[in-house]
Amino acid sequence: MRIFQTLKWTLLFLACGLVLQGQLATAQSASQPGESEDVRLKTKDGFKLGATYYSSNLGRDAVPIVILHDLNENRAVFNALARELQNPVGQELQSHAVLTVDLRGHGESKTQHGRGGQTRQLESERLKPVDYQNMVLQDMEAVRTFLRRKNDAGELNLNKLCLMGSGLGANVAAAYAGYDWSVPPLANVKQGQDVKALILASPKRSVGGLSIMRAFKNPDVRQRISVLLLYGAQDAAAAKDTKNVHKLLSKYHKTPPLAQRRERQDLFIFALPTSLKGTRLLTNPDFNMLPKLDFFLDARLSQKDYEWIKRIQN
Repeated sequence: MRIFQTLKWTLLFLACGLVLQGQLATAQSASQPGESEDVRLKTKDGFKLGATYYSSNLGRDAVPIVILHDLNENRAVFNALARELQNPVGQELQSHAVLTVDLRGHGESKTQHGRGGQTRQLESERLKPVDYQNMVLQDMEAVRTFLRRKNDAGELNLNKLCLMGSGLGANVAAAYAGYDWSVPPLANVKQGQDVKALILASPKRSVGGLSIMRAFKNPDVRQRISVLLLYGAQDAAAAKDTKNVHKLLSKYHKTPPLAQRRERQDLFIFALPTSLKGTRLLTNPDFNMLPKLDFFLDARLSQKDYEWIKRIQN
């Protein structure tokens, strides 16, 4: 039965995304690459996170996507995917503003600078629970500060924020969504409630104390955020953890009638026939995930009327 259910959702995506896939096959030439820049995001506790920003050409209509890597990886594993999301083939596909980030202890984000000029090196093999917590509270807040400036410069719509993560990155993304939706609103400035979609590849039950189920205890997160889940069906642990997330969310995201799924369905799960996990599920071309990601992003964010709002008051 589960095999047939997975096949049903796959066929739904293929049918709804036919135009997208057709363009990939028939386009006369690929879109020209847009601009990208390596940046440093300063955290309040002294890290300068390595990051790469892939700008969109849609201005205030651009959907921002933050991509977060797995444990012992770095942002470079998502270079090609970020380019494809930034510059999709076919004119009717939306260009997205993409930010890839090295979480603390990874890539170019291993040095912490103290106020007195002293430094500390942090390696991923020596991460402690507090470091994982600070990926959410410190690293992601630095990400938000960067995106807030880009929002106010008219380069993207922060109110359409999507977080995409693999493994550790999936848990960080879900945990930050919980934090984002728990921030109390202010009278004159919008803060929080920006995360509108999550794409989670091989989320883990817990990584360094970041519990995936705890993240979805926030009623707004489990009910108001669109979610796409992805796992390797031949990886028993990943299958169990991902199915548990889906079981919880499916109580709050009912499957609409077939004729309304393009507009209303906001929870998806894909079981790929592999023992691979995390990043490779998103980036391996054999799995052909890009049309599914395009469909999800277009239906749940690009076509939604989430108002662009200036964040920094003069």
